[in-house]
Amino acid sequence: MVGRRAHGQLKTTVLALLRDADAPVSARMLLERWPGDEPRPAFTTVITVLTRLQQAGAVERIDGAEARFRVRQVAGGVAAETMLAALLESSDRSAALLSFAGQLTDADLAVLRRAVADGAP
Repeated sequence: MVGRRAHGQLKTTVLALLRDADAPVSARMLLERWPGDEPRPAFTTVITVLTRLQQAGAVERIDGAEARFRVRQVAGGVAAETMLAALLESSDRSAALLSFAGQLTDADLAVLRRAVADGAP
């Protein structure tokens, strides 16, 4: 795959850089920290990825002179963040969700059903 990133690689890198940051960071700061072994995207591309991650609920935007972003703290901690990141990286969200749900116990499914019925985020 010459000249192209693997599906989800950009989102994965952005999320990893946000997780590694000690404080909220701007798109410019992310580019300054971009791994040397990966193609460096354009500034506007990073902004687009951050906006999409924000819309998906994975990151939150902190407005100021220059918008900064951080990974949204999710109830359930690292496990919930990992599951959300995997879903965001999937090219087929429905298949990913069905595969995940197919591996759950009856008790886990009951928890999910209650959460969906109660309108949990």
